[in-house]
Formats: sequence, structure tokens, C-alpha cells
Amino acid sequence: MRSSSLPSLLIAWLCLLRNIAGLSTWYTPPGGPPTGSTVGDKVRGINLGGWFILENWMMPDFVSVPPLDQYDIPDEWTYCSVLGKEECSNRLTQHWSTYIDESDFIMFKEYGLNTVRIPMGYWAWIDILGFEPYINGQTTYLDQALEWAKKYNIDVLMDMHGLPGGQNGQDNQGYKGPIEMPNNSSNTERGLQAIEAMTKHVTDPKFGGVVKAIELVNEPHLTPMYDNGMSWDFYAGFLVQAYQAVRSSETVMQGNHEVMVVVHDAFQPILNWQYFWSEPSLGLNWTNYALDSHYYDAFGDAANKTYQEHLDSLCAYISDVTEAQTHYPVIFGEFSLGVNTYCVDYQSCVGKSIWDYIWQLLPQDDSLFLRQFWELQTNVFETASGWIFWAAKNEYGAPWSWQQSVAQGWIPKDPSEKLYPYDPAATSSCLDIWQPNGSEPTFPDYPVNLTAMKVDLVAATHISVSLNVTASATKEVKGTRSQAGSPTPSASQSIGQSGTKAELVANGEDSGSHSSTGRAGRSIDVGLSVPLGLAIFFGLWSLS
Repeated sequence: MRSSSLPSLLIAWLCLLRNIAGLSTWYTPPGGPPTGSTVGDKVRGINLGGWFILENWMMPDFVSVPPLDQYDIPDEWTYCSVLGKEECSNRLTQHWSTYIDESDFIMFKEYGLNTVRIPMGYWAWIDILGFEPYINGQTTYLDQALEWAKKYNIDVLMDMHGLPGGQNGQDNQGYKGPIEMPNNSSNTERGLQAIEAMTKHVTDPKFGGVVKAIELVNEPHLTPMYDNGMSWDFYAGFLVQAYQAVRSSETVMQGNHEVMVVVHDAFQPILNWQYFWSEPSLGLNWTNYALDSHYYDAFGDAANKTYQEHLDSLCAYISDVTEAQTHYPVIFGEFSLGVNTYCVDYQSCVGKSIWDYIWQLLPQDDSLFLRQFWELQTNVFETASGWIFWAAKNEYGAPWSWQQSVAQGWIPKDPSEKLYPYDPAATSSCLDIWQPNGSEPTFPDYPVNLTAMKVDLVAATHISVSLNVTASATKEVKGTRSQAGSPTPSASQSIGQSGTKAELVANGEDSGSHSSTGRAGRSIDVGLSVPLGLAIFFGLWSLS
């Protein structure tokens, strides 16, 4: 009996592994084209934005706690300058230890994600100079995240989000101000040192090869598109040096490819990058590389578009995406459901919550568009190598929060679920929103409580957890109600000073069917379906 059932169990197990594959399936030989992926093996990921680099629009309350409320806090540099290093360390250490926890990885896994992108600044990796107000200590919490990623079989893309001197002048590089990176050779040297240090750290075999990709720099600004940008020659030269820094610093585990090196497109047309990877002095001889492109339809004149125009802009982009993918993997490393910007003046959003956004929606009209926008973006991006949503959390801008978007039903639990027919050959109306496959969903007109949602999720996975709800400076959101209709604080008030924080810590045991993760071969991932997972477990256990 045992031997006859084993083949079917192994087939089921392999199918599950195939369904959750992501970055690990992609490989690019010198000169391309990309190989190694099948139709089902797309990157489906989430950005852990706002964790190791502060962005005030994502967390207005967090950057407004006294004495910060007396100042304009455009970036992490100013945040630490105002507080001083000791208090900055106290607050950021608390933030790092609570903003992302194991329950988030359980949720990522259960909702069909296979990749996390982790943005970090150079100051986490090299010595901080005397004039720099930053603090370090981030790697303690990064290491824990890498262990969770390994535990739940989630690939990791490490992203160098901020370089010395700055590459784009925006808050997401750590310092909002002039681009100084090209103006001082020490900036380049320190940037390469940071990339080397990060690569060496995250490819340590103790992490089990969970880091599959390293992005060299995030969103650089180039001239003439940006007046204060760096030149193309400088950027291309830096990429060549940074690639060499990764290759000389990485540890390649037996049986694995070298880590994928990811290059941001610098907001240039994605087809233009054929030149870079065809030049012997640039990227022709690179191995295992990919292009990162960020798609946002929320800036400039985008706010004046109709919903259909937002969809048609994506339809018109399909041919470029399809062509580029024949030359190199294209990962859409950032996108959101936002068609407007939120909290650009972060101080205007202090004290607000997800509720203040949700109540403005017409549930069946606005929410239905958000679901359609999700489907079409992911359809187009899976024409390429896949996508990574920005970001896991957001205090106020619900369409920029993956967790709240899932809770509201704008993003389905199964990212492969499609309600609308999709025609990639059409240059407009490529998503048939008029003839859905079955009935369209209904959406709540209130913010779904994320704490309750996580509790239900963990219970459904049959993992025994301890629930520790801390209410540090908890702020009740008036008018918010649970699905049962009773008043509840909004769990979307996510960090530090501004909300209820649910910490669900998996203790490595379920209701008795297997022991701790230290006993290899006798535990199953929570992301697998429980009945099939248990069947596989007992089938493999029978071999011991």
C-alpha cells in the first residue's frame, strides 16, 4: 500500500513545488535569451518597503511623533538628524522588530506569493561616516527575515535602494536632495563596498541559498530625462563594476546557479536595454541577469485619466513587454493599484487611517476597477518574468498596501485567479470587463480588520501560534466596523506609534501531526493545502 501510493504523492509534491517556483527558475546565459522558466513559474512577489528605509508618505504618523512633529521630515537622514543617534536607534530598532514579522511571511505564502524584495540602504552594510546621521543594526532583523523566507520557501531579491551620494534625489534613497553619487569617486567606492558586503552576507550558506537575486541600484535618474541626473556612461560603468563586485563576493551553493544580478531600467524604454547586453565592454558576457522595470500610472497627468484609459495604457504596452522578454528576463519590481498619489504632503495625512480612504470609494464601481487593474497589470507583467507589488503595508493609501488590498478583495487570495477574459493581441480593451467569467465579486465598504484576518489565516493553516497583541499608543479609528458589524480598532494602523500590532509567532508545531522544523522531513509548509500536505507528510514519513 505504501509503495503504490508513493509515486502519486511525489507527483503531487513536485507539482506544488512547480506552482510556487519564482526567481529560482529563471536563468540568463551570456547574450540571452532567458531560459529555465515555464508558463507557471512567474515571479509573484511583495516589496517590504518602508521597513529598512523610511518613506514618510507610507507612514505619516510614525514620522510625526514628538519632537518630529515640530519639523519637516522628508527622509531618514532628517529623521535621525532631528532625534540624534541614540533616540533614532531606539525608535528604528523598535520599528524593525515589529513592522514585518513571521505572520507576514505566513500570509505571503498562503496568498500565493513566491518572492519578497527587500530594499536596504548602503549604511546598513558599511561604516557610517562622521557626518552621516544614519544608524545601523538592520542586519539582525534581515537575518530573521531570511530565515522565515527559507522556512516558507519564498525567494528573496535583495535591493540596494540607496547608494552613497544618492542616485535619484528622492526620499527612497535615504536622503532627499541633489544627486551627488557621480561627483565624488569615494561615493562609487563606498557603493561598491556596500554591494560586496551585502552580497557576501546574504549568500552565506547558512541561509540555504534563499537569496536568488541582487539588485545593484534602485531607480537611478539619468540626464537628460532628469536635470540633476547622472550620465548614461557613468551609470553603465557603475553597473559593470557592481556586477563584478557581486560575482567576486558571492558564495554559490552546490547545485545552484550564481545569484541573479538585477539592473533597474533607469526609466528608459525596456527595449533599449538590448544595447547594454550586446556590448562586449558592458553586459554581453554577463551570466544570470535580469531587467527591473517599475510601472506606476499615478503621477503627472495620470490623475486625469478615466478608468478605461488606465487599462488601455497597459494594453498598448504589451508588445514592448513581449519583445523585451525574448532578450532578457523583465521583472516588474514595483507597481501598485494606485492611480493617484497619497500623502505627498505627509503632514496632511497625520492622524488619518485606511478608513479615511475606504469610505470615499463606491464599492462596486471603484473597487471593481481596482480588481480589474490588478488583473490586467499582472496579466501583462506575466507576459514577462513576473511582478513584485509595492508594498506590503501602507498607513493610509490602501491601493498601495498589498495586505489591505487583499483584505478588501481587490487582490484575490490566489493570484492566478482571473475574472475577466484577456487578449494580449489587443492594443486597447484587452481586458474584457463587460463579459466576466462568472459573477463579479462584492466588496466591503469598510476596512477589513487585518488582525482578525491573520488570526483566521493561521487557524486555517492548522499551525499553532501564540497571539501577542500589543497596543502601544493604540489609536481607535472611529466608525470602523468588523464584518460582524461591531466597532473595532483598525489593524491597518500598522507601526510603532500608530496602531494595534498583531504578532503571530509560529512555534514550529501544528495540532500534532508533525514536530518542530528541526526534524527534517517531518514538517510541511503552511502555504501548502493542509490535506495534501498531511498526505505527503505521512507518505514521506513512512519511508523513515
